[in-house]
Amino acid sequence: MSLKTLRNYLNIIFMLVAIIGVAYYLFGHRETGTYIILASMIIKFIELGLRMLKL
Repeated sequence: MSLKTLRNYLNIIFMLVAIIGVAYYLFGHRETGTYIILASMIIKFIELGLRMLKL
């Protein structure tokens, strides 16, 4: 698997988790939605690190 493919998968996972987190924040429990959004941000930071280091 190439780095670009891995980064694309991480971006797709980030977007899906962020959408779920926002939906949970708006329609469910706000605290749980916040935690889900924070988890998606961790995934995005991993992708960002791969992009910056060009691993």
